[in-house]
Amino acid sequence: MIRKALDPSWLRICCVSGARFNFSPHPGRARSLPVSPCPALDYISQKALLPALSYFTGACLGREASPRAPLGHLAQLEPHLPHCKMIGVLLLLFLPFLLYIAAPQIRKMLSSGVCTSTVQLPGKVAVVTGANTGVGKETAKELAKRGARVYLACRDVQKGELVAREIQTMTGNQEVLARKLDLADTKSIRTFAEGFLAEEKHLHILINNAGVMMCPYSKTADGFEMHMGVNHLGHFLLTHLLLEKLKESAPSRVVNVSSLAHHLGRIHFHNLQGEKFYNAGLAYCHSKLANILFTKELARRLKGSGVTAYSVHPGTVNSDLVRHSSVMRFFWLLFSFFFKTPQQGAQTSLYCALTEGLEILNGNHFSDCHVAWVSAQARNETVARRLWDVSCDLLGIPMD
Repeated sequence: MIRKALDPSWLRICCVSGARFNFSPHPGRARSLPVSPCPALDYISQKALLPALSYFTGACLGREASPRAPLGHLAQLEPHLPHCKMIGVLLLLFLPFLLYIAAPQIRKMLSSGVCTSTVQLPGKVAVVTGANTGVGKETAKELAKRGARVYLACRDVQKGELVAREIQTMTGNQEVLARKLDLADTKSIRTFAEGFLAEEKHLHILINNAGVMMCPYSKTADGFEMHMGVNHLGHFLLTHLLLEKLKESAPSRVVNVSSLAHHLGRIHFHNLQGEKFYNAGLAYCHSKLANILFTKELARRLKGSGVTAYSVHPGTVNSDLVRHSSVMRFFWLLFSFFFKTPQQGAQTSLYCALTEGLEILNGNHFSDCHVAWVSAQARNETVARRLWDVSCDLLGIPMD
C-alpha cells in the first residue's frame, strides 16, 4: 500500500511540478520523474515537499524529524497507518472547535485599528450613505453618539427609518434622519441633494460608504455598469452636488470607502461599462480603484479650500455586502468568525472623519487607522484626471 502511494506516477499528479525526487533508501538507485518546464515549481517541491514528508514520517515512526533525512524509511510507515489515520480523523474533528476558540484572538489581531479620537460633534452635520446596515450603520451610530445631526442616506428608506429610531434610542440623539438615496439612479441622487440643501445650512462630514459587490452584469437606471455606477459615479455625483455646502462649512471632510481589492483593479476607459468583457469580481475591484483615484483628484482640486478627502479600506467585514454572490456568502459564513464586526470595520472611516490634524494627509488612503500603501494604478495622476473628466462627461457635469 505504502509503496503504491509513493509511486512517482501518483506523486506527479499531486506535486504538479513533476520535480526529480529520490525515493530509494540506496543513494545510488535514484528514481526520478521528468523535470518540470517550471524550475521554480521544481525548487519549491524539492525544498518544501520532501522535508514535509520526512517530518511527517519521522514523527509517525517516533524518530527525530529531520528535513535532511533520507526518505528510505517511508516504507516502514505502513504498519503505523491505522494510528496515523486515527490521529488525522481526530485532528479533523477538533480543528473546527480549535478555530472557534481561537477566532476572537485572530479577529482581534486582524482588527488592530481603533479610532481613539474624543472629538464631540454638537452642531455638526453628517451624511452617511448606505447607513441602514453594516459599517455605514455603525459609523452613523458613532457620529450620533458624539452629538452630530446625522442623515442616513439609504435606498430602502423604510429600513433606514427603523435604523434611525434604533440609533435615536441607543444614543439619545433625536437628530438622526433617514432620507431616500438610490445611487443607481441619478434622479434619486439629485432629489436627495436638493432636499438636503433646502433643509440644511451646513455639511461637515460626508461619508460615501454605500456599495455593491459581485453583482451579475446589470446596469443602473442611467445605463452605467452597476459597480461603476453605484460605487463610483453615484458618489461622484453626490459629492459634486454637495461640494459647495462642504466648502461653506469648512473645515469639512469627505471619506470614500474603498477596498484592498483595488490592487486588482484597472480603469479600462474603452470598457468602462463592461460591455466588451465583464467579470463580477473584477468589476468590483475596478470600482474600488476608481474610489481612490477620485479621492486623490478631489483632494488635489480642493487644496486650500478647507475641505479634505480620504479613502479607506474598512477591512474584511462580516456584512451583507456579498449578498449577490452565493459563493462569497458561503465563504463569508465559513470564515465569519475571523472577520471584523461592522463596528470594527467602521473604525477607519471614523478615524478619517474625526481625527484632529489629519489635514496634512489630505488625499491619502487609510487602513486600520493608518496610512496604507496603494497600487501603482491608484497613484497614477494622469489616470485620475482622465477618470474625473470622463465621469463629468457621463454625468453631464460641466468640466473646469
